[in-house]
Amino acid sequence: MVVCQSIAEIFIVIFMTIVLCGCKDDAKAPDYDNFRADMTLQTVEQINNGQTEQAIKTLTEFRQKAPEDPFPIAASRIEEIRLDAEKANKLLRVGNVNELGLLLQMIETEGNASPEILAFRAAPPALEALAKYCARMPWERSSDITDGLELLRPHSNILKSSTAFNAFMAFQQSKFETMKHDEQLNDIHDLLNRLDRATIGGDAKSVQTAIDALKNKYPHNAFFSCQSFKSSAEIAALNINLEGIPHGREALEIAAAIRWDELPPSARRGIAEFVSQTQRTFCGAWLAAMTGGRAASVVFFNRLKESSPFLQPNRKIIASLLKLNAAPPVKDDWSRRSPCPGAPEMIAQILSVGLHNTTNNKQKENE
Repeated sequence: MVVCQSIAEIFIVIFMTIVLCGCKDDAKAPDYDNFRADMTLQTVEQINNGQTEQAIKTLTEFRQKAPEDPFPIAASRIEEIRLDAEKANKLLRVGNVNELGLLLQMIETEGNASPEILAFRAAPPALEALAKYCARMPWERSSDITDGLELLRPHSNILKSSTAFNAFMAFQQSKFETMKHDEQLNDIHDLLNRLDRATIGGDAKSVQTAIDALKNKYPHNAFFSCQSFKSSAEIAALNINLEGIPHGREALEIAAAIRWDELPPSARRGIAEFVSQTQRTFCGAWLAAMTGGRAASVVFFNRLKESSPFLQPNRKIIASLLKLNAAPPVKDDWSRRSPCPGAPEMIAQILSVGLHNTTNNKQKENE
């Protein structure tokens, strides 16, 4: 477009000169210059056909034979710029950044740099930054993508002029958002798991610390919407509303366990309904034990035994299940003979309760 505009301006100069000369009544009309017309047409044809080097040769000859003509001088400069740009583009396409740098340096040294050519100076460092960005792939965390993008930020103007780069960046942005979303879900899972374990095995302080950690990072987490447990209907509605929310069920189980002591009978019945089949947390397993009888208590303690790292229940949890599952002493029950039973002994006692209950049921069936 720049070339065509310049050629048009040159033709205007030529035609204006001819017109002005023709306005003189006493001047003799000049003879028609076939050489200039032929050279001009030949040059324009070569330019249109993309024969840049041949066009420069023709213009050089034109300039030598008609040094006073402004057309070959202006057109030669434009074609020289075009030729340099073609060479630079060719090096860019093959990714030869070093050769491109040398070419630009040579052009500037010779004093032939133009605004179009100088624009290429930003390309080598931009491509080098892009190469470093790609060398860090594949990404392990979304923060790695963020750090990588900082390498490209100083070169964004020239890089964004490339359609291929823009498509590449759109894919990278999509990748970043996906990784960020997954990392947040994993982080929420870890925080809820910390709160779950604190509720079963820690004290009130550790529970509050875990709640604060969750609230500081995710104040709108589903856990904080589970503040009211007034009836079974409300429990059922919460369970349904949290179905489509990641880790929503886990949040509901933990919140219900923390507030268990203050729940009315209707709310406890509602909790019993949704934990009777499956539980996704230690708190859920404990709720099932509190509402499902001795067999569910055994399942709960077995789940603790299989946890990694091992989760030792606190005294409140153990006491609640011992009270719920009180049973006659079993002969040779070593855990009861212990002067100061700890968590393992109490777990064994709960297991013995389940075994004692199962044995008595079988004896009644045989009778």
